[in-house]
Amino acid sequence: MTILKRSASMVSALVMMISSAGAYNCSAEGTTVNDSNTNNTREIVIDGTTAQLKENMRYRGAGMVSANNSSRLLLDYKAEHPDVYEQIMEYMFGKEGIGITHLKLEMGADINSSSGTEPSVMRTEDEKADVTRGAAYQLAADAKKINPDLTLDMLWWSEPKWVSDASDVYAARYKWYKNTLDAAYETYGLEFDYVSAVQNERGADPEWVKYLSSHLKSEKGTPYDYSKIKIVGGEEVCTWGFADRMYEDSELMNVVDVVGSHYTSESTENAQKLAYEENKELWFSEASSPMAYAQGTYRYDGSGLAGINGTLDIANRIIGMYPNGKMTLYEYQPVVSAYYDGACYCQKQLISACDPWSGYYMLDSGFYMSLHFSQFIEKGWAFVDSGCYSDGKKGGDGHAIVDAVYSYMTATDTETGDYSTVITNTTSEPIQYDLKVSGLDKASSNVSVWETRGPDSIDDSYDENYFKKTEDITPTENGGAYTYSVTVKPNSIVTISTVTPERTEYKNADESERTVLKLPYSDDFEYAGYPENYLSSRGNAPRYTTDQGGAFEVEKTDKGNMLVQQITADMKANEWGYTPEPVTTFGDDRWYNYSVNVDAAFATSQDAGSNYVGAGLRYTLGCNSYSGYWIKLYENGSWELKANDSTLSSGNIDGFDGTASHKLKVEAVNNVIRGYIDGNMVAEYTVNEGESLIGAGRASLFSSYNKNSFDNFSAEPVEGSDTYVTRFDETDSCFTFEGNWEHNLMSSFKNYKRTISDGAEGDSFTVSFEGTGFALSGETRENAILGVSIDGGDEQLVTVSRTGQREISCHFEGLSEGAHTAKVTIKSGKYTIDAMQVTGGKIPFEKKKPAKSESTKSGKSKLPIAVGAGICAAAAVGAVIYGIARKKRKENND
Repeated sequence: MTILKRSASMVSALVMMISSAGAYNCSAEGTTVNDSNTNNTREIVIDGTTAQLKENMRYRGAGMVSANNSSRLLLDYKAEHPDVYEQIMEYMFGKEGIGITHLKLEMGADINSSSGTEPSVMRTEDEKADVTRGAAYQLAADAKKINPDLTLDMLWWSEPKWVSDASDVYAARYKWYKNTLDAAYETYGLEFDYVSAVQNERGADPEWVKYLSSHLKSEKGTPYDYSKIKIVGGEEVCTWGFADRMYEDSELMNVVDVVGSHYTSESTENAQKLAYEENKELWFSEASSPMAYAQGTYRYDGSGLAGINGTLDIANRIIGMYPNGKMTLYEYQPVVSAYYDGACYCQKQLISACDPWSGYYMLDSGFYMSLHFSQFIEKGWAFVDSGCYSDGKKGGDGHAIVDAVYSYMTATDTETGDYSTVITNTTSEPIQYDLKVSGLDKASSNVSVWETRGPDSIDDSYDENYFKKTEDITPTENGGAYTYSVTVKPNSIVTISTVTPERTEYKNADESERTVLKLPYSDDFEYAGYPENYLSSRGNAPRYTTDQGGAFEVEKTDKGNMLVQQITADMKANEWGYTPEPVTTFGDDRWYNYSVNVDAAFATSQDAGSNYVGAGLRYTLGCNSYSGYWIKLYENGSWELKANDSTLSSGNIDGFDGTASHKLKVEAVNNVIRGYIDGNMVAEYTVNEGESLIGAGRASLFSSYNKNSFDNFSAEPVEGSDTYVTRFDETDSCFTFEGNWEHNLMSSFKNYKRTISDGAEGDSFTVSFEGTGFALSGETRENAILGVSIDGGDEQLVTVSRTGQREISCHFEGLSEGAHTAKVTIKSGKYTIDAMQVTGGKIPFEKKKPAKSESTKSGKSKLPIAVGAGICAAAAVGAVIYGIARKKRKENND
């Protein structure tokens, strides 16, 4: 993790540090490098005669793992904003973007495989495989239209229960595989090039691998030649034990074409022998995307790109995979985060796309990092062994690369002689590289230098120096080789290449284009006005939902369309990790004071005391078993008003009819939560001082593992209260810290943007915002007393007790609409700040017209220069604090 301690004087020092970074200088050998601070020099010898020409060891490009619900919301982008969907797809699979060359899909089993569930295509043995469920196969079909050479793979985390329980598991599993392959071709024309023959990140079964291979090779009458589908083995975390098994089993050696490992840039001697001697491919077959919040963290580390799991760490993993592991493919997991914030492992992506109603999306810092590879090195280029090196070590979470000084990779087009070298510098000092090129047809050709680094000043945009051309260099002939020098600045990545990319400018749009999903919002699951095949084209998935447990799909009934939870206890697949009881979440996490209303009906069960339905709001953490405030109703008439997994109030309804449909309503107004059943308020709860408050969040529907149904959903604003919030991270410009705060810039994904700041007695911070109130959130582990002064007024004391992650510790409301400042001082104890939500202020409602397609190359581009993103502006930011009122409780058990 990246933890910085910051004193009041550190701000000015950091400004000086960033300003002194400047642009690096390049020169041909023999001229002076205009950087007197460059004391570290290293030679890179690029000798074309050392190019690795074995086909199985050539650069394979970038891969993508679509799994764990990570692509789900792309279905809604496609339906609501098809032009935007095309842009996102082009950025992922097109030549001007990341240029994904290999796509691996999760074979879903309706269990949570980390950040959500992937639906099973065969929930029973006799069900016809339905690959329209989920986003994966449709994503693959659309991706192939952009890149017909894209190769496809599929892998399972868990398998359907009927497979696991079969008397002949191999036969049942093979039926699942084959029927999926058949359906993918029948539905979308997809031909799979690979299948992963093992369970993701679990011990491999070599006998099953051989069984799968032999059966695929013996298939006749298939829509394409299944015998040519290649077998991928391994898929374990940080280990290459599968390579050892191959040397122990000659039959296994013969049937496996690729061995992959997860989250390691190194491989073993046996694994590398597979590449050199057995012509097998080695892949980095599940690998991280950057997790840092560069938009804010650059103010604290000087770049926003540094640290464990940061953008440059990921670049080092890509660079190191060949010299240290002889791996040729880096499979990002995920490329696009098309799920809602708060899911397990969130704040991890190259592109963020979680606002399908507005069409807003963001090219994150990792996207620009990926361009340093994709725009200069193509699939099939040969690594130049003499020009590849990485001295980084394993560290941090065991997946990271730390203590790297020299990190670079070189590849060449063996037909044209073009070459490219990618270099990172994750040290605090510039490094001069003296390059010596020979044995390539274009050794004497001019090269261009492209750089990504942090801004020159704290006051500048975080991305002002992303993917910028900085220099053209003419090499100098020197003893039969051609030489030149490049100085690489601290915490930067550069690419030196004879290739000129077609696209030279990328820019994110303003945050104002991320418009809120306005309330009231309703869904009767009929979708009048949509194409007739709207539901059938997406496996009957409702609009905007993401499932964390179970499977919520629309069914036609004699009463019209209903949303039905599909998974029962007897068909629930074996766990891969942990799956909460069925819950789906949807909507805008800026919804704050509102109500959720839905009609719910029970499927008849054997145990009415365990069969339940629920409706919730302020859902913030999908990684928890339960999130937000919700009303829970059982088939026997008992009910509970819940906060996350805690019960605030409970009761029982006399004469309850479990066979009828019932109206559920939950309402939140600041710190007052109310639950209603069939129009009657059964509970009112006021969050007491000393209790944490759950802030703004999405709507949710809950169910036990029964086929319970829902209809006529609505989310409605509460009259007389602020409906929406604007949320800011504590690293955003609206926060100013004084004292000895400890800023953790790479913490748990349960913290907003993965950042958190800890202070102690005497430390303070000031927030500036526009609005009518503010609330501060963050996991506080012990009691503290805060002094809060708003707009220079008298200091008020607020007692803060323990709060969970993303929960509000204190808040203030009822301020006049306008600009405010609040100074918060820790009077006693320790306090943690993670984020702030502001009520009132300017809420973006109407989406601007889509940006016109532009490009800096000749001709037309499919991609716009502007595509959603942004950070908070200092003027539009807020802070929040307020002593929580005493508890009130009102119950009605009728």
